[in-house]
Amino acid sequence: MLPRCSETVAIPYKIGSGTVPVLVNKTGDWRFLTPSRHEKNAPCASACPLHSGISIWIDRVKEGDWQGAWAAVSRYNPFPAITGHVCYHFCENDCSRNHYDQSIAVGELEKEIGLWRLRKFASGEKLPVGRKLPIRVAVVGSGPAGLACAYYLAMLGLEVTVLEKQPVAGGMLALGIPEYRLPRNVLEQELAVLRSLGVVFRNGAELGRNITLAQLREDYQAVFLATGAGKEKKLNVPGEENPGVIGALEYLAMVHLGKKLPDFHSILVVGGGNAAVDAACTARMNGARVALAYRRTRDVMPAHDDEVRSAEEAGVQFLFQVQPDKIYSKSGTQTVVLSRTQSSRRGERISTVPNSSFNLACDLVIVATGQDADLSIAGEESLSFNGQSLITNLPGVFAGGDLISGPATVAAAIGAGREAARAMAAYLEIDQSTPDGPIIASIYNDSIPVAEYETLNPSIFPKQGRAVSPETEAGRCLSCGRCNRCGVCWVFCPDMAVAGVEFDINLDYCKGCGICAKECPGGVLEMGVIDSGTENHHR
Repeated sequence: MLPRCSETVAIPYKIGSGTVPVLVNKTGDWRFLTPSRHEKNAPCASACPLHSGISIWIDRVKEGDWQGAWAAVSRYNPFPAITGHVCYHFCENDCSRNHYDQSIAVGELEKEIGLWRLRKFASGEKLPVGRKLPIRVAVVGSGPAGLACAYYLAMLGLEVTVLEKQPVAGGMLALGIPEYRLPRNVLEQELAVLRSLGVVFRNGAELGRNITLAQLREDYQAVFLATGAGKEKKLNVPGEENPGVIGALEYLAMVHLGKKLPDFHSILVVGGGNAAVDAACTARMNGARVALAYRRTRDVMPAHDDEVRSAEEAGVQFLFQVQPDKIYSKSGTQTVVLSRTQSSRRGERISTVPNSSFNLACDLVIVATGQDADLSIAGEESLSFNGQSLITNLPGVFAGGDLISGPATVAAAIGAGREAARAMAAYLEIDQSTPDGPIIASIYNDSIPVAEYETLNPSIFPKQGRAVSPETEAGRCLSCGRCNRCGVCWVFCPDMAVAGVEFDINLDYCKGCGICAKECPGGVLEMGVIDSGTENHHR
C-alpha cells in the first residue's frame, strides 16, 4: 500500500563526498495520473527502406564514438559509405526537425561513418570474424542485395562465394550508377573488405548460361538469388531494333567498362526514371547534347527530384508530355517521330494529341522505360516465389532484391540482402548472436507507433541550421520516440521522483504532475490513469 502523504521518510541525499538524511513527504498518493515510458519508432527509421536504427548511431557520433557508431549502423547496413553517397534519404524528408528548423543531415553522417570504417581498413584494421564454419553458401549476383547477404553470412563465419556474370563485381553499383554519384574507389574498398572476410568472387559466372541452379544446389548448402531486374523493357515502336537504339543499362555498362563508343554529338533519352536521368547525365558529361523525353509531366516523374534538378543544371533538355511513335535510321542519324500527349497521372493510360507529331534527329537513342526480372535463370528447375518473401519453393534456395520487388533503391536491396542472410542462417541453424550483440539487427516492428512531432518537446534545442562538425550535427537529433538518457525529466521533476542511471520513476514520490512528460524531448513519457498496483518504481 502506498504511504499517506503525511508520512515522511529519511533518505540519504548526497552532498559532496558525504550524505545527509533528508525528510521528504511521500507524495505518491496524490497522484491521479502516472507517467510511464513508451518508446516508439522514429519517423526517420520508419521512412528508411533499411529501417536503420538511425537515432542510435547518431547518438554514438554525437559522443565522438565512431567505433560504436559503426557497430550500431553495420547491424542494419554494412555499406554506409555507399548509401551515404547514393541513397535518396527518405529519412531526411520525414525528420522531425523539418517542423522546427532543418532536418538532420543523416546522409552525410552515414557517409562519414562508412568512410571512417574504410580508412581504418586501409590502415590495416580488419573486421573481426569470431569463427569459421564448414558451411558453403552461394550468392548469385553482386549488386547491393547480393553483397549485403555475402557480408552478413561471412560475418557469421560461413564460406561465401559470389557469382557475377559481368567481368567486374558490384552489379548496378559498378555498372548502373554513374561515378559522379558513387566514386569507384569507395565501391572497390567495400569489395576489398568483403574479400578480407573470405568472400570469393567468381566473375563471368552466369546462371542459366555456364552454371545451373541444379549445380549450385548440389555444391552449396544454401543459395541466394539476387540477380536483380536487368531485363530492359522495350518501347514497342517501329525502328526500335535499329543499331542506333540502345538500352540505358547497356549504355551505362559500356561507359563504366571503358568500352570504346562513337563520338555521339546528340542523344535522345526516352524515359522518366532514375536510370533515364543517370544515362542522360552520363551522356552529357561525355560531351553530347542531350534531350530527355518523358510522356507525362515533371511532377509525376518517377526519378528523384534532386537528380532531375542536377540534370537540368548539367544542361540536359527535358521534353515533357511527348512519346516516340517511330524511329528511322539513315547514315548514322536517328530520326525519332514524337507525338505530344495529354496530361495524365502515373498508372493511367496515355492518349496522344491528334496531329501533334514532330521529328527530332539525333545520333543515338537511349531507351530507359523500365526493367523486369529475368526469371529464366532457374533453367529446368521449377522456381516460384512466395510473394515478397525471401523463401522459394526449393529447399535452401532464397531470392530477394530487385529480382522479387522490381527496380527499387539501393537501400531497399541492401535490406533484402540482410533479411536473406537472416533467413539463410535460420535455415542452416546458425546462432546469429555474439558477446557484443547480434550481427544482424532485429526485425523492424511496424506495429509500434511512429513518434509524432506534436508529442515531442524540441524547445530545449536551439533553432539552428545544419552544422559543419559531424558531432555537432548529430547533437541536433531529437531522439524521437527513444529515451537517450538526456536527464531532462530528472532536471524538471519537482519531487526528485526520477532516479538512477535508467531514470526510473519512484512512485512513492511522483504526484502525477506531468511535467516530465511535457518536457521529454523524445515524447517517450506519457501520462496514464493510475493503476492499482503496489509497485513503487515504474519504467
